[in-house]
Amino acid sequence: MRKAWVVLAALVWLGSSACALDPFGRERSLEQSQRRYTELVRWGQLERASAFVDPEQRDEYLKNAAAFDTIRVTDFESGQLEFDPERSSATAIVVYHAYSKSTLLEKRIRENQQWYRDETLANQWHVRPELRQIIAGVNEP
Repeated sequence: MRKAWVVLAALVWLGSSACALDPFGRERSLEQSQRRYTELVRWGQLERASAFVDPEQRDEYLKNAAAFDTIRVTDFESGQLEFDPERSSATAIVVYHAYSKSTLLEKRIRENQQWYRDETLANQWHVRPELRQIIAGVNEP
């Protein structure tokens, strides 16, 4: 009987410790934000995607939206999200499959997304994207 209680206590501790690692759900909200942002880029919805962009980079990001119209993203692959809970930041490697409308030659373009949590808003995450590099990578010969 004592063994059963020890096993039960260990299971309860393990279950509660997983929540204790991220009690505010920051990593989960980060995963959702990263996925949503990347999907919006994939579908060329940069106006909507800009809501996730670092406010200091948002205007520059939107200026590149017209150039993004020259390419089409057909798919993407997201690598593992490297979450740093102490710094409330993360890195995500995304590989886009895209082609230039002028050449129709598909290329794989890697983006290194840098994410950080906005300290003034509960679980709001912002990305410092590499949109210009994506466009240039697809349009280069």
